[in-house]
Amino acid sequence: MVDKELLTAISGLLDEKFDQRLLPMNGRLERLEEDMKYVKFSLEKIVVPRIDGLDSRADKLESRLDKLENDVKYIRVVQLENNVIPRLDRLEECYLDAAKGFRERAEQIDAMAEDIRVLTNVVTEHSEKLDKLCV
Repeated sequence: MVDKELLTAISGLLDEKFDQRLLPMNGRLERLEEDMKYVKFSLEKIVVPRIDGLDSRADKLESRLDKLENDVKYIRVVQLENNVIPRLDRLEECYLDAAKGFRERAEQIDAMAEDIRVLTNVVTEHSEKLDKLCV
């Protein structure tokens, strides 16, 4: 029986040592469980609603971005390529034709100014001669 008593005593000592080591761990586990409850509560009540709010805002931004992309495509294709650029090309053609005509006319005006000077001198000269003849 001595062996059985010895085994019982050893078992009791082991249980006591084991309990001494488990008690602090149980306390730490309980604190961890409390912390996890707080984290879960925070997630459910604070974080998840904020994420949902961010999701809805992101959806709104995405729809606005889609609309903006469509507007840019419309401006690029319909307005610029189909409307503005062809009209600018026509304006450029008209401007270049007008500028060419102005250059040609400027040369004619210079020639006409020279002719008028010559005519003025001739008329003045003839008027003086006629005045002398009439006197």
